[in-house]
Amino acid sequence: MRFTEFVNLLHPVIGAGNSTHAFAKTLFDSIVTEEGQDVLDELSESTYKAYFNGNTEITKLAKKISAYIEPEEFVDYIGQFSDAAIQSLCDSFQEYLVDINLHNASEKLAGLFSLIIKEAASTKKKGTPRGTPEESPSANQELNDTVLRSGKAVADAWSSAIKQLLDDDKRLLERFKSDSDDVLRYIIEHDPSAEATSITLADEIAAIDRNWQYDLRKIKDDGFRKLVTDIIKVLNEYTYYLSEKFLRAIPGRSVLWFRNESLEEGDQLREVLRPQTVRLRKEIAELYKKLFPIPEDNDQEESETIEAEVVDDEEPSGAADEDKEDKKITVIQHQTNVVQNGENNINLTNNGTINFNL
Repeated sequence: MRFTEFVNLLHPVIGAGNSTHAFAKTLFDSIVTEEGQDVLDELSESTYKAYFNGNTEITKLAKKISAYIEPEEFVDYIGQFSDAAIQSLCDSFQEYLVDINLHNASEKLAGLFSLIIKEAASTKKKGTPRGTPEESPSANQELNDTVLRSGKAVADAWSSAIKQLLDDDKRLLERFKSDSDDVLRYIIEHDPSAEATSITLADEIAAIDRNWQYDLRKIKDDGFRKLVTDIIKVLNEYTYYLSEKFLRAIPGRSVLWFRNESLEEGDQLREVLRPQTVRLRKEIAELYKKLFPIPEDNDQEESETIEAEVVDDEEPSGAADEDKEDKKITVIQHQTNVVQNGENNINLTNNGTINFNL
């Protein structure tokens, strides 16, 4: 999303009483620290009007203010409006922020605006040709959907293996599901590089590790024990990206926010935090599908219909062509196993339908 699209969705809801240039400047004022105000004050009204209308890209301005971006400032700015206005914003941005709602709208919009500025700041002057679609920085919902889809076909043999577990292992399995379910689902559904993250998530992961460091040794089934080990290993790796190196606590709120206050942190966000957490979330999605398997995870593609011509070695060479046409076509659908015993007997075991035209 470009800035002009962002501001034009906001203006009818919360900026209708302001001129276009004044509203555009207000938005930038609301997301930078005091140190960045001087940069904004240097620009003319006509420049802000051009930003609003899309006649001028914000690339140069974005490069100057990216070091002063403070998403929490914008959270406070959105928070001053009425619930009715914020709900209208949710409706306006539903296409771009699928999971936006009255309770998270401020954080979602702040994250979106921050990434719009950061993406603009990282745009090279002679890079992408005009007309090339830009990746929407608000596409974290689409990214989440990709993560969820990545685990669809993983539960293959595990579903039947669960039925063979001993009673003690079955009780341990149910307890591990209960202990890990909420944490796994939270990680799969939330992108720490584009939205707020629960400040207690690292502690919850540590609790799983702590509770299962001994009970893990009580599991008798090798496959079940490996699954628990793999989940804990990936969760522990994920906690590295919840550290202060990548996220920072928002004062007065129980959330962590991705670091994006400088060019270096912006590069870290784009080149390290996002790709690594996406990778780990995909792995967790795969493990979750294995921990909670359903039959649909094992769906197989149907075999293609096969047309086979049957050759009769006993048919005289001078037989009429139409007789050959009548006898020689066999249509076999789905998977069919053909077993020949001796020279003459043929046994057909079919899982679908066989049509013979004789």
